[in-house]
Amino acid sequence: MQDIIKKIIEIDKTAQKMTNDALALKEQIKSSIEQDKKDLRDKYIQRARRRIEVTAQTEEKFLQEALDEIKARYDGISTKLKEQYELNHERWAEEIYKRVIGG
Repeated sequence: MQDIIKKIIEIDKTAQKMTNDALALKEQIKSSIEQDKKDLRDKYIQRARRRIEVTAQTEEKFLQEALDEIKARYDGISTKLKEQYELNHERWAEEIYKRVIGG
């Protein structure tokens, strides 16, 4: 009978140790999952920031190209206007003078 009680106590201690080990393992796994979740979240945030940065740089490049194109177009128009002025400003001034004076 004494041996049976000792065996039951021994089985109970073994069961308690197994339960404690299982609980400790559960906490380790839970902690590991939380860390993995945090790492994954940080990774996706970092990837999103890189995408935003690349997109911003691309958009800035397109904007600069568009501005350069507009500037080139207006510089061309300005040059043509200056050429027209140089060719015609005396005639225009004379014509304005005649129209104002009535001649």
